[in-house]
Amino acid sequence: MTVFKLDPEVYKRYKDEVLKLCNSFQRIDQPGLSDRQIAERLGLDERTVTEIRCVAERDCYSLDEWEKAIEFKRKATLEWSALALKRPDLKPE
Repeated sequence: MTVFKLDPEVYKRYKDEVLKLCNSFQRIDQPGLSDRQIAERLGLDERTVTEIRCVAERDCYSLDEWEKAIEFKRKATLEWSALALKRPDLKPE
């Protein structure tokens, strides 16, 4: 595995724009772009955009928010499984 170093000045300069263009925040009117599409639009390489996005997401959301999202997804998955498999015993309480 290689180490990727993100220049803090590059992060500061592009953080808001990357978050605005990506799927980090759901928007009904405009789907987010992939890291590759964002990189092409901003003139950066894809790996830099990926690093900016990942660091910025962690900066924007507290650990509590991440845990709430994980729990929400777990319950949604169980509810879908219970319905799709016709197994009410799988539905979370």
